[in-house]
Amino acid sequence: MQEHGEDEVRPVKRARTEQAPESAPERAQGRMVEQDAGMTQYVHPDWTPVHGIIKQRYADFLVHEIAPDGQVVHITSLAPPEGEKRNPEAVKETSEDWNALQPWFGDQLDELKKMAAGRSAAEVTSAPLTDKAERTRVHQLIRTLGGGALASEAASVDDAPVVRVKRMQAARGGRSQRDPTSEANRSPPYIHFVLQKTNRDCQEALQWLSRFLHLDHRRGKEQLSVAGTKDKRAVTVQKVSLQRGRKTLDEVWRMVNHIGQPVSSAPGTRERRTVELATTTRAERGLRIAQLAYADAPLQLGMLAGNQFTITLRNVHWDNEAERLSDKDRSQLSEALEKRVTEIQKDGFVNYFGMQRFGTGAVSTHVIGIAILRGDFNEALRLLLSPEDREDERDESTAPPHVVATRAGRKAYAEGRYEDAHRLFPKICVAERAVLDKMRMPHWHPSDALGAFQNIPRSLRLMYVHAYQSYLWNSLVSERIRRFGAFRCVPGDHVAELDAALDASTAVTVAGEDAETKHSIEEVVMPMPGGDVILPASGWMADMYSELLAKDGLTPSMLSTSRQPEYRLKGSYRRIVQKPRNARCELIPYEDADAPLCETDEEKLLPDVHLSPRAPLDAPFLALQLVFQLPPSSYATILLRELLRMDTSAHTQKELTKNSADQKVASTHSAPAPP
Repeated sequence: MQEHGEDEVRPVKRARTEQAPESAPERAQGRMVEQDAGMTQYVHPDWTPVHGIIKQRYADFLVHEIAPDGQVVHITSLAPPEGEKRNPEAVKETSEDWNALQPWFGDQLDELKKMAAGRSAAEVTSAPLTDKAERTRVHQLIRTLGGGALASEAASVDDAPVVRVKRMQAARGGRSQRDPTSEANRSPPYIHFVLQKTNRDCQEALQWLSRFLHLDHRRGKEQLSVAGTKDKRAVTVQKVSLQRGRKTLDEVWRMVNHIGQPVSSAPGTRERRTVELATTTRAERGLRIAQLAYADAPLQLGMLAGNQFTITLRNVHWDNEAERLSDKDRSQLSEALEKRVTEIQKDGFVNYFGMQRFGTGAVSTHVIGIAILRGDFNEALRLLLSPEDREDERDESTAPPHVVATRAGRKAYAEGRYEDAHRLFPKICVAERAVLDKMRMPHWHPSDALGAFQNIPRSLRLMYVHAYQSYLWNSLVSERIRRFGAFRCVPGDHVAELDAALDASTAVTVAGEDAETKHSIEEVVMPMPGGDVILPASGWMADMYSELLAKDGLTPSMLSTSRQPEYRLKGSYRRIVQKPRNARCELIPYEDADAPLCETDEEKLLPDVHLSPRAPLDAPFLALQLVFQLPPSSYATILLRELLRMDTSAHTQKELTKNSADQKVASTHSAPAPP
């Protein structure tokens, strides 16, 4: 295996191991760690572990979608959308035409123009119009110049006839529904916009948007679509498409930003949310939309080139050594990390499915997947609703509220109080609540475990079996790299062209004796087990595959012959090594653990939010900020795993954060910055 001599600048102070160290406390508590997900190998097994905290703040993990044309998606303005230009044949917008209204509207003419452009909603009243012919002329001008965006009506002020002008309300029917020139009628059927979400699961974010936009709860998921899902505990920016019905750009922006709604739910609140407030303060519910535009087609999964990550790792230091480094140690650490980033960009990292794939619950998602593939839905329900309690959650006085609520729900379920259990489980427990929603029905019978399980949303049900498929793939790749390393193609490897779209139909060949000279490691793919993928009939891969399945009470045929067609795994291919693009890194000194070290798109545009000046070079703690790009379905945390040589599970990172020295410093501050 190729040598990578990073440690010429780093004194060797401990023995190195090929596998990441296992946490005994976590094992004792039944926590899932990387080895449980089949992840045991590294491209560079000789690197010394480095301590670094992942996702201490939401903004420490920024994700920006990369559009198919290679452009990174950003929010560039918080302003509401400008009014669409009207049909030039129906709307004449010369100053002379608008000036025709000058005798009756005077200084209010600018307000009329703004209203026609969608930038104002204030009503405008003309001067008295005693002549009927003049009133008719004004109505005609309003209709023509407004392009269907303005409505005029006869009114009276001090017993004098006037013409009152207001914006056409497209969503409320009436004249605009019949007017082909109105924006609501003539615009393309979809609206695309950029969404920034903070600490929101992708489905949760779409549900909130559906609620804000008053979409049919039965069709909300169909009307909103994305090109790819993004991390929850992060700040992410991506494109979203809306099947708009008759909603306009301005209406969508106002509905999501709650314009005109009370700023507080407190009784008696009179203050309303304004455009100014929406553009100068943080978004409601951590959801910010921008860059709205009409489109002819919706977004579909896969319509992206990848993601750009900006990741800030806190309290970086050599593992098991002093957290406050000397100037010499800092220099060595900086040099070593920069070299590692260069090596990862050149050699790549093992393209494992990350720990996110296996969930953070008491039972891994892939374990529930095993029960599903065996057709044992009673066991699947047991694993989902009554897993064994963990030691660290037994003290309710210190447990988080959702943990206490979850435990109460499980107790009610165990006692057969399904209605109470459904009420007690917190809303974040989507699968549990869906199952109990079925079980609490009078007609449900305990023999119908399948019916209860099928009440879980389809995408979530499939996640369980796909998690098991991912576990198998991780395990097979680990064995392949253990045997042959991660730098060359060897005879018997499956290979696919670098620009090939990998699925079950991908043209895959088996490398021959000239494998190393004819193919690069980037071309090597590993089958995702399933009915449409043929694994070798003999050899180490076939033997290991059979052993893994037998251990879980499965056979190869059970992966593709489930009585429930949706659980039949088709299989595909995935590259075993992935290389990042445009990778760079920087060490940042800091003093306060709660201090933001990176700005989100929203924060860059808010007038009163600014990043604090950099701490002096001798500040007690160091952060490593990484920027890199990955193709779809590759995990940034797995790149960090290669870089740090540390376990990336949420439980491990939580413990690292709790015990970190910078947290002790942060605890002395009375008003920490919000995440």
